[in-house]
Amino acid sequence: MIALFTDFGTRDAYVAQLKGAILSIHPTAQLVDLTHEVGVYDIRAAAYLLDAAARYFPAGTIFVAVVDPGVGTARRPLLLATQADKWYVGPDNGLFTRVIEREQLKAAYVLTQSAYFRRQVSTTFHGRDLFGPVAAHLARGIEPAQFGPRLESVVQLPYTQPQREGETITGAVIHLDHFGNIVTNIPSTMLTDFVLGQEVVCTLAAHIQVLSFVETYGAGPPDHLVCLINSNGEFEIALPRGAASVHLGVKVGDRVVLRQADSPAGA
Repeated sequence: MIALFTDFGTRDAYVAQLKGAILSIHPTAQLVDLTHEVGVYDIRAAAYLLDAAARYFPAGTIFVAVVDPGVGTARRPLLLATQADKWYVGPDNGLFTRVIEREQLKAAYVLTQSAYFRRQVSTTFHGRDLFGPVAAHLARGIEPAQFGPRLESVVQLPYTQPQREGETITGAVIHLDHFGNIVTNIPSTMLTDFVLGQEVVCTLAAHIQVLSFVETYGAGPPDHLVCLINSNGEFEIALPRGAASVHLGVKVGDRVVLRQADSPAGA
């Protein structure tokens, strides 16, 4: 299985060309579209979304991930293997940061062997001419070492880890989803003492909100902000029947501070 993840959009021929390049080499390949609607050039958002999607795919899946504002420059083209026995093909620009953190890197190769690329490689479309063909050859059984030499390390994005100090938890907004939900990097494991129905004091983008901690979106009062653990195990702020991100005017990277409503503010 070859899973495709890009910021190409679907208006143009780019996704079709990528698929055509793969199928020209491996006509029976099973192609799965993860998304092609990642914000253009947004590597940080793409790193989160790629990991959120990839964790539900089986071992042996090959991911072609292309969010590549540095295409044609000195940034390296990569093939990665993880301890989860999954494969990732794409640019060495930090796109695989969260996947590596969760799955752990087993091996990395820089793609140098042009015999496994399309005959003519455009400097502006490595997805079609380099990454797709490499994935196709890998799926056909070519050994990873045939694509180029091993690397000791790859580029990873810096980002702040969530912290807990006493009763105060500090994290950051990592994604604003299609529904306007505000996704943070605070994991459910940091919230084991939070009780459903309890109020949570949340400071976010200069707003101090007192939110009901609920089990699901429909459990809170309509048109009132709530907080919950989402399906990926992350703390999230939502506005049922509305968009919390628009209501609060937040952006990715904003700091989030939580405490239980009955905890002292300085705890």
